[in-house]
Amino acid sequence: MRLTLPSNTIKEENMVKAHLIYVLWLIVVCTATTSLSILMNSMGIGKENTLMIFLMGVLAITVLTRGYFYGFIASIASLFIFNYFFTEPLHSFAISNAQDYIMIAFFLLASLICGTMSSKFQLQTQIAKKNVQTAELLYEISKSFLNLTGTAGIVENGMRYIQKYTGYECCVILEVEKFGSMETRFSTENYPALISADDLYRLPIKDLSNPMGTISIARVKLPLSYEEDILIKTVVYQMALVLDREFIYNERERIKLAMESEHLKSTLLRSISHDIRTPLTGIMGASSLILDSYDSLDEESVKRLASDINEESTRLITSVQNILDMTRISEGHLVVKKEFEAVEDLINQAITHVAWFAAQDRLMVEVPEDIILVETDGRLMVQVLVNLLDNAYKHSGNDTKIILRVFQGDRCVVFEVEDNGNGIDESIKSTLFDGFVTMPRNISDSSRGVGLGLAICKAIVEAHGGKILANNKPEGGAIFRIEIPYEEEKG
Repeated sequence: MRLTLPSNTIKEENMVKAHLIYVLWLIVVCTATTSLSILMNSMGIGKENTLMIFLMGVLAITVLTRGYFYGFIASIASLFIFNYFFTEPLHSFAISNAQDYIMIAFFLLASLICGTMSSKFQLQTQIAKKNVQTAELLYEISKSFLNLTGTAGIVENGMRYIQKYTGYECCVILEVEKFGSMETRFSTENYPALISADDLYRLPIKDLSNPMGTISIARVKLPLSYEEDILIKTVVYQMALVLDREFIYNERERIKLAMESEHLKSTLLRSISHDIRTPLTGIMGASSLILDSYDSLDEESVKRLASDINEESTRLITSVQNILDMTRISEGHLVVKKEFEAVEDLINQAITHVAWFAAQDRLMVEVPEDIILVETDGRLMVQVLVNLLDNAYKHSGNDTKIILRVFQGDRCVVFEVEDNGNGIDESIKSTLFDGFVTMPRNISDSSRGVGLGLAICKAIVEAHGGKILANNKPEGGAIFRIEIPYEEEKG
């Protein structure tokens, strides 16, 4: 059951119809009681009992009508009818018997008391029903705001209830200081563009202390009814509560984002300092040894030191490239330039970037005999393979074997990098492709590095429309699988 609040014009029309119906009931009941009383009198039933018929008629009128007026009219009409038809002299309004005066007086008193009590009972019943309807409506309004999010949704929900149950158009203007970055003006569809201030009913929308906006209701100059007033104020109050909740949530998210950003910057700076310092230290040590002991070093030692310098330089370049790629990804500036590339060429380019451990006979490569052309950004895909190989080299252990495998799958080209090490730690498996996720290595210069390699791999692969997966093998070790959509080169 819902409470409806009709407009003033509709209220007036309904009131006129109700009064016409009440008059009709008054005529019908009085006619019926008179006819029944005459019939009973003709059957020899005394006029004292006839009065009970008229009293029942008065009670019937109070039940069928609203208020005290028609019950009072029914009492007076019944009194005159009884006097005219049943008191001596008959068919006149004169009374000759003193007992009839007393009987008529008691009848009038009894009918007025019964009519008044019945009308009060009806009024209380009507008020109780209206209160139940109002409570149900207010509960419905409060419930509708419970799970709302978004400033526009909250405001539009409130305006919809006001328009639906009062018929008035309304407009909400929020404070720019609080909601300046969002839309701050909302109105119902038929809200007039030009309207006099006298025809507006304004209410502030505010939390416990601070104003949040204003609601303006375009209405006729007649005062609002009690039901309309309480409905509007309830909607505005609920709107203010939920808007305040939304504002606090947005502020909390903004602060949380700022804190996470600061934490991210701090972590990035610490990690970058290590990832850059470690290869630079190796380069500096090897070059200093060559400079200081060049005359006493044999050719093989010089080559080995030069190889170490090259290896550390490659690592440094990879780290810097990862940082640059992650910056582009976070800013949305990563551009994928797809061209058809031979899978074997991508593998060869990746191996040249990890020559330091490919030369240790730890890397095995399995490629198909047929030439496979895949539409991809060659530089970025090589970066993905290098990151996966470098990740396997650093985390699988010193004596493990690493396999780089490529084959054609169902509508995709599959790249797999697997090792026979200890596998992926369960504590980081669910966040493996997030930034800054690393595990310490069991070597002397180990430390938590920048941890961007796998996050970059995921972003690049997804930019190609593919997917990347990581799992532990049943026999031990980890396997990383990349699936890139495959399409034959046209023409």
